[in-house]
Amino acid sequence: MSDYVSRSTIKDLLTECPICTEHFDEATRTPRRMPCCVQSIFETCLETHSRGGQVISCPMCRHRHNLPNGVKSLPKEPLILRILDHLKIVKGLSLQCTDCPDGNPAMSRCDDCAVFLCQECLNAHKRIKTLQNHHTVSFQELKGRPSENFNRVHKCMQHTQPLQFYCNTCETIVCVSCTVVEHKEGKGHNVVGVDDAHQERSKSIEDTLAKLGQKAEKLIKVEKHLKKRYSGIEESTKTAVVDINAAFDKLMDEIQQRRAIMLSDVEEKSRNLLKLTQEELDSTRTILTKVTSSTEYIRKMRDNADKIEDLQVMVSSAATFSAMLELSQKASLGRAGVSFASTCFSKISTFLNMAGLVKSVVFIPIENSDPDNAQNNAITYEHEEIPQAAYTTGLPLGVKGTISCVELEWDSGTASDNLTVWGPAVSNDKQKHPPPNTGCRMLSRRSVLTSTPLLIRSGQTIMFGMEVTYSVKTPQVWNRILFETVLNDSLVETTEQQTRGLNIYLVTCADHNGICLWVYHNQQRLMDDNITVNEQGTAYNLDLGFVLEEETATAHVLDLGHQKLVTSVSPFPCEKPLWLMANCGVYANTHITCDLQKGSQKGRSMLNEIHRLTHE
Repeated sequence: MSDYVSRSTIKDLLTECPICTEHFDEATRTPRRMPCCVQSIFETCLETHSRGGQVISCPMCRHRHNLPNGVKSLPKEPLILRILDHLKIVKGLSLQCTDCPDGNPAMSRCDDCAVFLCQECLNAHKRIKTLQNHHTVSFQELKGRPSENFNRVHKCMQHTQPLQFYCNTCETIVCVSCTVVEHKEGKGHNVVGVDDAHQERSKSIEDTLAKLGQKAEKLIKVEKHLKKRYSGIEESTKTAVVDINAAFDKLMDEIQQRRAIMLSDVEEKSRNLLKLTQEELDSTRTILTKVTSSTEYIRKMRDNADKIEDLQVMVSSAATFSAMLELSQKASLGRAGVSFASTCFSKISTFLNMAGLVKSVVFIPIENSDPDNAQNNAITYEHEEIPQAAYTTGLPLGVKGTISCVELEWDSGTASDNLTVWGPAVSNDKQKHPPPNTGCRMLSRRSVLTSTPLLIRSGQTIMFGMEVTYSVKTPQVWNRILFETVLNDSLVETTEQQTRGLNIYLVTCADHNGICLWVYHNQQRLMDDNITVNEQGTAYNLDLGFVLEEETATAHVLDLGHQKLVTSVSPFPCEKPLWLMANCGVYANTHITCDLQKGSQKGRSMLNEIHRLTHE
């Protein structure tokens, strides 16, 4: 598509009312200029829009105008009227003679008087001595001339004299009579010639247009950015819907599997009980049949026997009857049945109510930040109130004197797309199928946040851990950050280090010829400790623990592997929601894995030792 608008298109834009799209006409569709947005609108459209009132809201930009004399207070647009006259001549339409009392059709035009002339008025025009030097042009000749040469005589509406002066004080074009009366210099009016005013105003408007052009370029960039953000929001919405459905589908699959196990257990336990009961029932029936058939048979025998025969029957059956009396069915179960206990269902319901968190993620450029750093943005979230139990714990939350072990997860939705995240673990392994790059993802490489902040209640002490596994591929590079984690109440997406909060770094240190652990608080280094050598391909583990005490406003950093306190920071803003961020493999020559679950499990197993370390 061409970047330029054709002349004919411009004419169409100028000669059509933007409201009703009808062509302007000086007689019936007069164009009136709106001073707010430099648009010309059909007079009747403006009257309809204003409903005949003195206050009108511009139909284009909604700016309100107070018009004491109604719509007719707005000036006619002479440029459009001139273009319309020229178009009528080009299209061969009829134009009336300007001054002819008979209303004859015009055939020519005087360039000096800017009037239309019929044949009779043309002859008279040429006969007048003062007008004999005027240049008249036929309509046929005018068809071949551009509209720019089709001038009009601009006259004062009050004095019907040519407009030749400009009053800088009133910003109005006036005639010579106006300069004597309303715009007299003696009354404080600054009047100059039209040519001088035009030259001065041309410079001003060109400067303004140049600035507007620059603004338009900036707005185009902003528009491009906003369109990209709009697409990103749409893409992130689709991704969020997919993620929610996947999470709940998985949960429902696990629930269905659990239900199937429960139903299978019911069937198995019922089958076992029914089998035992059936065996007992069969045994009872066998004994009952034997007893009833034997007693019935003996009774019939005795009914038909004499004393000798009856005595013989009783003697011979005595042992059999005694044995029958000793017969017993299989051991009775007493009462039996199968029941279901909804164990932990109330807890599951509680966790379901707080499962997941939908949040809008916004990256706001920091004021007075480096304009060349596109990732220098403050990260903000908008979400519903986070549930009080936003994380699972090993001990009851809020119990004074105890340490509550929290379990956090990394947020795969906001992690930069060069990380692999699975629940509480993250690594800088490259994914085979990178996730969609939505507007929620951090652009700073290998950065990830936890899915929820840490919420510490009044008087509470909480602990969480992280197991960092790291290895260096080529150890000859020194003073490079391998891993960074920061705990802060306000995070920044930046390619540089975080400038606030509690920062932990793993660094290839030249001073110690190995890998060091650095701890910073608000850019002040608190500790520099060599922890391992810098060997190629060797994997090491660092088990970090963080203990936050709201009552004392203190943050403790622990080395869980060596059961020692690294450092403590006070005061620390434990009363605020705290976010945990990690940068895994800031230096690409490393392999990094950070697992929050494993670290918390190790911390939970040594709570007594942690309590001792933080209180000595």
